[in-house]
Amino acid sequence: MPRPNFFIVGAAKSGTSSLDRYLGQHPEVYIPPKKEAHFFSIPDFPPVFRGPGDEGMNQYTIRDRDMYYHLFDGVAGEKAIGESSVFYLYYPGTAQRMKQEIPDAKIIIMLRNPVDRAFSAYMHLIRDEREHRSFRESLAKEAEFKANDFEPMWYYRELGLYSEQVKRYLETFGRDRVKVIIFEEFVKDAVSGVQDVAAFLGVSTDFVPDTSIRHNESGVPKSRLLYNFISKPHGIKELVKPLVPTGVRERLGNQAKSMVLERAQMDPDVRSELEAYFAEDVKKLEELLHRDLSVWRKVKSRA
Repeated sequence: MPRPNFFIVGAAKSGTSSLDRYLGQHPEVYIPPKKEAHFFSIPDFPPVFRGPGDEGMNQYTIRDRDMYYHLFDGVAGEKAIGESSVFYLYYPGTAQRMKQEIPDAKIIIMLRNPVDRAFSAYMHLIRDEREHRSFRESLAKEAEFKANDFEPMWYYRELGLYSEQVKRYLETFGRDRVKVIIFEEFVKDAVSGVQDVAAFLGVSTDFVPDTSIRHNESGVPKSRLLYNFISKPHGIKELVKPLVPTGVRERLGNQAKSMVLERAQMDPDVRSELEAYFAEDVKKLEELLHRDLSVWRKVKSRA
């Protein structure tokens, strides 16, 4: 039975969906269509997540070992076999479980300015009608969300404290087997970014992916009716589905979602408060990675 030899472990809302889909185009890379299995984090999960809309997390994560490895039944000789689960980075026991199961695995970590990541997570929940409060109000309830077993997408601050999360993977797998990608650098030249990852995975770097679509974007739907039609199951779409190739459906769906979503701006006062909150951890991360992260202090991106 084929087994994965690399993992994209997070962070959530840092471009992992796009990297997953871009890498999946490579002829020497196999990534299953299903993202977010979270199999190696299951022992850290509560029995059930209880936040609004968390049913998807409960339903679609994979808790059974055989079911997990069946994700890779479609492997047909690809050299690099992987999967993406964005909360692998957050849960403390995950890295060690991966190491015990697949000791030679390679780890890919994507990190975004933690302030922008937090706001994008909030807008993700707004987009999916799971949150209706202001960002400030929702931030104030983070400890309550965690205490009541909401899924980690609601942990706006905690998921952005990267230094300890990254340190676990570096210590567990070694620096040569862990690649850290900075989202703001990746989006400037995604083709080169994917080719760099290909080199890390030991597959051909001549491959040129189609990076024209950004996946799983956050935002406020301009038309809730239209967005729900695009993003949720519908009888009309089910009739047409067999007639349209999967790749074409995915492209059209993502293009349509992007057109319907309106980007939002964070309140400047909230941004300043979050920048102060994350400043110490960003410094720790710079020291850990031996890397200048001033791009996070210069770029003010939108959700």
